[in-house]
Amino acid sequence: MIRDKKNKKKEKSIRTKLITMVLLPIVVLSVMIISIGMILLYHFYTQSIRNELTAATNIVLDCLNLTVRGDYAYESGMLMKGDLNITDSTMLYRVKEKSQIDITIFWQDTRILSTVSNQYGVSAVGTKASNDVVEAVLEKGECYYSTSLDVNGVPYIGYYMPVENSDHTIVGMIFAGKQKDVVYRGIRTVLLWFLVLSGAAGVVAVIISSVYSNRMVSDINIINRFLKTISEGDLTVNLDKKISDRNDELGRIGEYASRMRTDLKKLIERDPLTSLYNRRSCNNKLKVLESGKSEFTIIMCDIDWFKKINDTYGHDAGDYVLVTLSGLIRENVKDCGFASRWGGEEFLLVYQLKHDAAIQKVQQIQQRIRDYDFTYEDKTIKVTMTFGAETGDSSSTYEKRILTADGNLYVGKNNGRDQIVDGR
Repeated sequence: MIRDKKNKKKEKSIRTKLITMVLLPIVVLSVMIISIGMILLYHFYTQSIRNELTAATNIVLDCLNLTVRGDYAYESGMLMKGDLNITDSTMLYRVKEKSQIDITIFWQDTRILSTVSNQYGVSAVGTKASNDVVEAVLEKGECYYSTSLDVNGVPYIGYYMPVENSDHTIVGMIFAGKQKDVVYRGIRTVLLWFLVLSGAAGVVAVIISSVYSNRMVSDINIINRFLKTISEGDLTVNLDKKISDRNDELGRIGEYASRMRTDLKKLIERDPLTSLYNRRSCNNKLKVLESGKSEFTIIMCDIDWFKKINDTYGHDAGDYVLVTLSGLIRENVKDCGFASRWGGEEFLLVYQLKHDAAIQKVQQIQQRIRDYDFTYEDKTIKVTMTFGAETGDSSSTYEKRILTADGNLYVGKNNGRDQIVDGR
């Protein structure tokens, strides 16, 4: 019980470690990808906002320069270009309607046309640009971009461009900007979708990896139970086919485990020389037949004058006779029973047949052995066997039936050999 608890603890530990090994890199990588992706996406989005605002100021300035000829002037509250009064905010409001971009036209540092208004609806017309903007645009003639502007009390992201007359005198500015909350609302939406989709992809990857890991752990446990069963002495168990079907390391481990079971079973159940069942496994099989009330007949047999064969032709020749004869016996019993090397040159045959049918099979193998030429190193060895059959009393235990067959065998040995003693 204590050992089982320790084994379960180890299994849990292996499962946890394996799943951790699989999932941890995925989680870490997912977090890194999401974090880096969100940073890159944020910079991409903010850069796209800057490009959008830059394009808006260029469009407005090009519209003014290309449609109306002449220099800019501001007289009596009117913005003039050449002889034409262009003090009209219609175009600016259309731009805002289509793009949510506020446009402002400055004369020097003062807003004279603007779509910007504060939270109370008060227009920004008449208000001044900040000192930083004035210095950069009006004094240095540079464009100015900022993500932290205060325009009429409202936070903005904006872009300023200088307005020049034909003599390159800077007379004003054009501003294009978006309210920060509008911009960040868009950024939040994009980032949220990215986060959701990336998170969903990460969850799917985790689920797939977990399923795969659990299947792998499950297959490892199948192999573990298979080996545990073998270690407990049960060699009848077969490895689950799903393991042998795997085309990977676990499949190969399963294949090696199955080979080991087969070799162990052969080593434990079979006689190493003849590959027939050994005495121990024969007794086990007879117990099963007896407990199942199966009908069977026991035959004890022995090679005649085997010592003479060893003395005349050598022990290697004797082994050759044992192996070859065992093959003939195996062929005789394969469809109706089994055979065992009982000891030395003695064999026990079990036919799952009625007594008379079993005797017919014994007569066949007796004649087959008589007729067979056992050829070893160009020398032909003739072999015969003596057989003792039990009486077919199924009410007796198999041990008593073996003793009966053994007694009949010795009767045959003493009465000239190469015969079948039925005992009836």
